[in-house]
Amino acid sequence: MTPAQRIDNWSDWLSPMVVKEVRQMVRGREFNYSFALSVLIGLVAAFFGGMEALAGAVGAGAGIFVGLMTCLTLIGIAVVPVGTLNALRVERSERTLDLITVTALSPRKIVIGKLLSQAVKLLTLFAGLAPFMAMSFLLGGIDFLTIILSLTTLFIWSLWACSAALVLSSLTKSRGLSIAVSAVAALVFLVIAGLGRSIYYAALYSGYGVAGSLGFMTGFHGPEDGWRFAAMVAICLTSMANLILLSENRLSPPTFDSVTPLRIGFLAQFLVILGMIVASMPSAGGAASGAAPLVTLLGVFAGLQLAAVATFTVSEELTPRHRGRSLKKSEWEWTMVLLRPGGGRGAAYVLVQMILLLGVGKYLAPPDNDFNWLIATCGYICFFTGVPALIAQGLSPKFFPPPYTRVAILLFFSGLSLIAEIMHYAGTGSNEAISVYHVLSPFRALANWNPVENNHWDSYVFTLGFFGLLSYFGLVHLARNYSRDGYKH
Repeated sequence: MTPAQRIDNWSDWLSPMVVKEVRQMVRGREFNYSFALSVLIGLVAAFFGGMEALAGAVGAGAGIFVGLMTCLTLIGIAVVPVGTLNALRVERSERTLDLITVTALSPRKIVIGKLLSQAVKLLTLFAGLAPFMAMSFLLGGIDFLTIILSLTTLFIWSLWACSAALVLSSLTKSRGLSIAVSAVAALVFLVIAGLGRSIYYAALYSGYGVAGSLGFMTGFHGPEDGWRFAAMVAICLTSMANLILLSENRLSPPTFDSVTPLRIGFLAQFLVILGMIVASMPSAGGAASGAAPLVTLLGVFAGLQLAAVATFTVSEELTPRHRGRSLKKSEWEWTMVLLRPGGGRGAAYVLVQMILLLGVGKYLAPPDNDFNWLIATCGYICFFTGVPALIAQGLSPKFFPPPYTRVAILLFFSGLSLIAEIMHYAGTGSNEAISVYHVLSPFRALANWNPVENNHWDSYVFTLGFFGLLSYFGLVHLARNYSRDGYKH
């Protein structure tokens, strides 16, 4: 077997989807235009950098590096993800996706193949600008470690953006809705681009140098920089894996168990967040002054993830129909109980993570009011997700499928928040920032937690959390009743 044939066999073994996508990519206009434009920008940046060096400027490579990184950022965060956004939509419009799904390729292999093809595109575009990056290093003003870390960071986040675009591309089968999703994604990108431009110029004139102006590390000056970079890579990779699993979930048939991998993935991401917070703990053993900001970060990041996960898990069917991929029964089967599909198991799955969250919060040894704030965060999540889900499942699971239940959760949250604002202005008649009515609005109450505690309104918040906890227990009990009465799949 010749080397060319061996390489061809390796590419087929990797993923036939990658070979198909790469062949289409090199024949497409988008890739050719992007590559030609990036090389042209590299030539222009190198020309002006060389002219500055000939004029006697010191550190002319810094300007080249900034220009090239700006070009790569635009390509990696905008151009390539926009092309990825049409990946599954084009397959559906050409009616080739159904032909692919009936092959031996699983939904996960299809999604990973699509993502790997975008990785090949990114590597090609990065390689096209590599000689100009080397020139910026030779002209001075930028060190080699900064270049490597900057390119690595940008490449990872570009893949993350492509993964997010794949999720958006798999959300709907309707052409009209897919166009609407693309328009919303473009609007979000414009907002993020505007904020990024402001942050860029703010950092540019803050005196941190070229690498600081781009937000990249200038090297490992101590353990804290190493932990920060490792945390960034860990959260990016785990969230990227979850985005891949979400795309797989959208492509999987109803009888395929794509919920268990998702629960495992989001649990891993939750543990990464907890590990990042614990690793950032002050070396003095958790002094109260240093633990309070960490508890705030813990409540914001872990709380937002738990709120999103709870919205989708507690609203699942109590009697799931999944029969596809599952682990064989063994003596360790009990370890997978909370990770199996089902709304009751989902409620227990969220409660276990809340226990871990509060345990880490207690380990950080914050002041009492900060720990109470963390308890209130968990209570609000239980109340606003568990109560509407329990009402919907208690009334009629047949008329409240998971999408309707999730809509009910959103309406319940927004409705009570709106009622809180109306009651505040009608009851107080003043311009006070917070009142007792705002205990029904979690964002207002949690953002003004000190006034809530000082006025002893926290008891109302904990009461809501207690009812939310009871609703979670109610979902678990309701799911057990369905299983006992013979409705278990």
